[in-house]
Amino acid sequence: MSRDVQRLSGRIGRFQLFALGFGSIIGSAWVVILNGWLAEAGPAGAVLGFLAGMLAVLAIGACYAELMARIPRTGGDFTFALEAFGPRPAFFVGWFTALGWISITVFEGLAVAWVLELLLPDLGDVKLYVLFDTPVTRNQLLIGTAGALLMTAINVRGGQASARFQGVLTYGFLAFALALLLAMAAMGDPQRLWPPFPSLPGGQPWWHGSLAIFAACAFLLNGFQTIAQAVEERGDGVTLKTSARVMLVSIAAAGFFYCLAVTAASMMKPWQELAGADLAMAEAVRAIPYGEQLARLLLVVLLASLLKTWNGVYFAGTRILYGLAGRGFLPRGLTVLHPDYGSPARIVLLIGAINIGGLLLGRGAVSLLVDTSASSIVFCFVVCCAALLVLRRRRSGTPDYLVPGGRAVILFALLAALAMAGTALVNPLLARGGVPVEYMILGGWTLIGWGLLRRWKASGGVPGRQAGTALPPRPE
Repeated sequence: MSRDVQRLSGRIGRFQLFALGFGSIIGSAWVVILNGWLAEAGPAGAVLGFLAGMLAVLAIGACYAELMARIPRTGGDFTFALEAFGPRPAFFVGWFTALGWISITVFEGLAVAWVLELLLPDLGDVKLYVLFDTPVTRNQLLIGTAGALLMTAINVRGGQASARFQGVLTYGFLAFALALLLAMAAMGDPQRLWPPFPSLPGGQPWWHGSLAIFAACAFLLNGFQTIAQAVEERGDGVTLKTSARVMLVSIAAAGFFYCLAVTAASMMKPWQELAGADLAMAEAVRAIPYGEQLARLLLVVLLASLLKTWNGVYFAGTRILYGLAGRGFLPRGLTVLHPDYGSPARIVLLIGAINIGGLLLGRGAVSLLVDTSASSIVFCFVVCCAALLVLRRRRSGTPDYLVPGGRAVILFALLAALAMAGTALVNPLLARGGVPVEYMILGGWTLIGWGLLRRWKASGGVPGRQAGTALPPRPE
């Protein structure tokens, strides 16, 4: 980052870093698509899929942790690629990372509106138009817009305000969710988990579903990178080694949370019954004392969970665009910080506007947003794992954190990222045939990126691999 670009202001502690990481990973999937996991793999197969995916993402996360320790600069994936491969490849890494995060902000807005409608079924509504064969309603737009404005207001107030909001929601969510799931596991019947690998409807082998869950972990365990985006804003007592460990703990905690959710729900009711339910977790909760009241409370907690995930990806999106603007790929005016809060307020407002505009796509675009985000993020996984191999060869010295297992684990992470990337790109083609809309979105985003890159080149370019922040390195 050039010398006239300021370092972001923030004093984010280790527990807030965990809240950013874990809170950005765990959203609504453990309630909303639990039925799909059970239908595809059964309880044991789903748990195995999550454990395998968790190990793969832990290896990828360890690569990010070492990169963060080597390059403690705002921008995450973009900054890592900049140091390893130079400005042009790095731009596209940052550009697609931004697409991934912004797509999720739109998804979260649509999901929040859906959960609130479940909580308030008698709320009057008006259908405005139909898009992707799905009605877009007044309430969807109003609720989503209100949520986007809330996220904008929080993030304008800076990284510390965002982290505090994230901490309150994440730890409140954990307290309720863990108590509920542990109570279900204590009262449930372990015999409902047997046989561990049953025959599934249609004769599909259980391991097909396990592989699908493994591949989906690229999306389901995505979000730990928010910690790398906050590295310059960590508190004075938080070292790079601590930040790296918190990143890995957030991945492991999320993986085990998914496993607990699958197991606890399956012990409360026959998993075959839950596999056919729209909200399988809510159905499982109804089987315990005061189940109806707790199922309704579950939706309230789910709403809070969506808000924390929304805030986390919003935070990450602002930081990646700040990194791109700081190197001149986006208008330099976007790097101007708020005079009171030290936040990239103009970027926060820009993402808020895109978030609100994206809500016009309606709920029919949810699968498109998920697939687009997954494709974008796993592309960056591949590049960052490769970047670590390059930087290890090029740079001497030992950072505060090194990937356990060294080169072998890095190569495993690279192969896992490639497998997840291939699955993310092929899935839309298999699901829809023809030319998937996701491919059109990715292609259009690429063309816009080429235009920005040409503008950057015409302006004479910006500092390359060794660009740093405006301020001297902070002591570790």
